[in-house]
Amino acid sequence: MKCRVKVDTRVVIGTLDRRCYGQFIEHLGECIYGGIWVGENSKIPNERGFRLDVLRAVKELNPPLIRWPGGNFASGYHWIDGVGPRDKRPKSYDMAWGAEEPNYFGTDEFIEFCRLVGAEPFIVVNAGNGTPEEAAHWVEYCNSSRETYYASLRRRYGHEKPYGVKLWGVGNELWGEWQVGFCKDGAECARRTVEFANEMRKVDPNIELVAVGCEDPEWNIEMVKEAGKYFDYLSIHFYDFDNKPYRELVAIPIDVERRLKDVYNLVQSVRRKYGVEREIKIAFDEWNVWYPEAKAPLLTQVTSVKDAIFTAGILNMLQRLCNIVPISNFAQTVNVLPLIIASSDGRIVLTPQYLVFKMYCNNKGANVLRTFTDSDLYMSSSIGEYVPHVDISAMLSEDSKTLYIYALNRDEEDSVELQIVLKGFNPKSGMQQFISGESVDDKNTFEDPDRVKIEEARIQVTEGEVRVDLKPHSVNVIRLVD
Repeated sequence: MKCRVKVDTRVVIGTLDRRCYGQFIEHLGECIYGGIWVGENSKIPNERGFRLDVLRAVKELNPPLIRWPGGNFASGYHWIDGVGPRDKRPKSYDMAWGAEEPNYFGTDEFIEFCRLVGAEPFIVVNAGNGTPEEAAHWVEYCNSSRETYYASLRRRYGHEKPYGVKLWGVGNELWGEWQVGFCKDGAECARRTVEFANEMRKVDPNIELVAVGCEDPEWNIEMVKEAGKYFDYLSIHFYDFDNKPYRELVAIPIDVERRLKDVYNLVQSVRRKYGVEREIKIAFDEWNVWYPEAKAPLLTQVTSVKDAIFTAGILNMLQRLCNIVPISNFAQTVNVLPLIIASSDGRIVLTPQYLVFKMYCNNKGANVLRTFTDSDLYMSSSIGEYVPHVDISAMLSEDSKTLYIYALNRDEEDSVELQIVLKGFNPKSGMQQFISGESVDDKNTFEDPDRVKIEEARIQVTEGEVRVDLKPHSVNVIRLVD
């Protein structure tokens, strides 16, 4: 196949907020214990209790943002149980997942983990069976420099300087009956959000808040109408549970893009109608594929090249939606629906989805560009529209000297000769990174950990035009340097 794409570097649609490449970790299965945290006395190599191989793998992603402690777990988590000397912390019962929580990994460990991997912390408070007062105390513990009780408690536990946590979530999925302390409707959640936001901002008026939203218009209308002046982002979650055929799966990001736009447009309409002056954007703070094999309590699955194509489609979509969806969190980083699979015998596997994040997060464009793509199409029955075989997003570096083109070839059989026509940019050299594998079902396992890997190739460039070969079922990052 042949595909032609036009990129005009003079037409900028927005600036990328790198928090759209965020990660999510929850006290669920072996994500935290055995994945991120093994303790100082573990036989598995560790750095102050953090599992070293996982720590290095996460750091290589350059994650901009990490969301914690949940997820469903957050709605029953009481943060005070997870601070202080670890040998004196109480064990508690996790009602969300029916597990025993040792509380070895708490606020201070989370902040240290974020610092070790270079990420901004995003903390979700317990708005299920917790209280506004408890949440405000957590903000004080993390952010206050006063001589008050919870700020002094942080100093007593060895952390003199405030953590400066900017981003806070007010609850998780409170629209769901599986959630501890769920709300019966959006009006109830809005009232609860106001109460939490009011007390949390009295401690630190500079924090940003993510409120619970969903794809129910009535819920979102109530949230924005009654609480819109109190929060900055509305949370939306998405999992694909259906184990779809390949072509249907890789079409899903197009439908997700449409749905996120619908939510955002509704939010703006409600803001206008009810005079809500505070700007509200979308936090897409849980998303992934979820296969039938991923069952409680561990929720482990081994994803393949087709899931890498899906993942890159979501990331391309988030780049295009940079003006309305600045925050996103992949669910989850380690062992639970994972990017990284870590075993108890000290081995790890990096999935094709991990490789996609590694390519995207380490190619640092800044300004998102408008692109025009002429690609062959196929019909998707699941989303009810034609889908281009080739999906393109493009970004220009802040200094305007490097152009990044993110290109997916969805076709499972045919390669694509991609012709890139450039305006406002004259590259002198080019490099292509890509992942493909021999089949859409190729995956990395403990027995064959490098079956799918990142490969590289040089690109021949001529004035104003670049031609690149896209392998079948491939994710490509094309870097062009002026």
